[in-house]
Amino acid sequence: MELKKILPNQKLNKNISTLSIKNINDDSRKAAPGDAFFVLEGKAFDIFSVLKSIEGKVSCFIASHKNKKEVLNCNLQAPVIFVNNIDDVYRKAVDIFYGFDTRNFKFIGITGTKGKTTTAFLLYHLFGSLKQNASLLGTIKYIIGKKEYEATHTTPDYLRSRKIFSEIKKQNSKYIIMEVSSHGIEQQRVSGINFSRCVFTNLSREHLDYHKTMSNYFAAKENFFLQNKKSLSIINKNDKYGLKLIRQASKAITYAIDSKADFTAKNITVNKSGIQFQLYYKGKKYCVESTLLGRHNISNILAAIATTFSLGFSLDDIIKYIGTFKGVEGRLQEVSNGIFIDYAHSPDSLRKALSALKDIGYKKIICLFGCGGNRDKGKRKIMGSIACKLADFTFITSDNPRHENPLSICKQIESGFSSKKYVLIPDRKEAIKKAVKMKSCEPDACLIIAGKGHENYQIIGDKKFPFKDSEIVKSCIKAC
Repeated sequence: MELKKILPNQKLNKNISTLSIKNINDDSRKAAPGDAFFVLEGKAFDIFSVLKSIEGKVSCFIASHKNKKEVLNCNLQAPVIFVNNIDDVYRKAVDIFYGFDTRNFKFIGITGTKGKTTTAFLLYHLFGSLKQNASLLGTIKYIIGKKEYEATHTTPDYLRSRKIFSEIKKQNSKYIIMEVSSHGIEQQRVSGINFSRCVFTNLSREHLDYHKTMSNYFAAKENFFLQNKKSLSIINKNDKYGLKLIRQASKAITYAIDSKADFTAKNITVNKSGIQFQLYYKGKKYCVESTLLGRHNISNILAAIATTFSLGFSLDDIIKYIGTFKGVEGRLQEVSNGIFIDYAHSPDSLRKALSALKDIGYKKIICLFGCGGNRDKGKRKIMGSIACKLADFTFITSDNPRHENPLSICKQIESGFSSKKYVLIPDRKEAIKKAVKMKSCEPDACLIIAGKGHENYQIIGDKKFPFKDSEIVKSCIKAC
């Protein structure tokens, strides 16, 4: 594509306007011949320090007028185009280059603290069962047609999302299910997408290292709905923040457990085989069964039912296919008899996971968890207190320590304990080994290994090392 086509509003001389552009790029590590390279400032990296080293690899640079001095100081030989609003020009160029048109798809965005992934996979399962082509972009992976890709972010950045949408269009997917993170909203990763449905699951303490306050965190989520005023909102009425969103929504469907809503779950039974409840919709009663574990999953099921039904599908068919959903990797996933892997890494999610195991009939709960380094430190003591109250014994260990001392993190968790029902073992592999051994001596107990869920790595410093909780468990059981 010629440069003038991706920069239609810029005055370009003839030599530059006809440059052949093979790709749009903003990552110096991936610079390649034919790139139109956008010089976008980052908080943690000085982009100007590398421009000279990549000038021979790219066709041209596009930079902001406000950075003209820094760019000129680089003495670049490659063409440089200066623009007024670099972010706006960048997004328009990306859309043009990849032929993005929101009208080609029906976008379903799911936001909230917990439940996004399970709700997203439930929806993907329902669409597939209903013979509808769908793709999914979320925390665990991106599914495009029959292909699966590693998820670099819960919500991919603007450029990668357009590349993905281009591929999805080739696969003829009508529905695109997206987990929409608060980071993704604030960093405008979902800018320019007209969502057909906006789903809100819940809001609890998370990402305060980034948002600083719960008010800021909610404001990010709220912006997603404000930016999609014309879409239909699907909102959890049991959540206090959900009630705030309902008051603002122009069109909303509500769901709740044991409360008045458009879709209500009552007469609930939870046990080791799953969930059963009665669904009430417009005065009619339906029986719903699922193999998912724990009362918290009822809200995820309701969100998926309400969303799919709002798109015109039969409620009877939806309920039938809810029963065939097998669950999500790393979400209260039973990897061996009575041993569960869960992604719970916040106070609310840990509380719900431990409560779920108690509710389904386990008399003794062994818990193993840690907290990520260089993240919200305020939650560590809180999570320790929750484990102390709800678990019978806890192994406090490492999660992804990043640049913090693992033992220091463990001691901050320990400060939330008011009894001695715990042990500190910073080495996660060693902790899992000892926890599995304890569980093997108590067949009626259960063990929950929380915090990392589906992750297949551990972050120490800046490096990712291979590490998967479920694989460690299997090797420990084999060694017993």
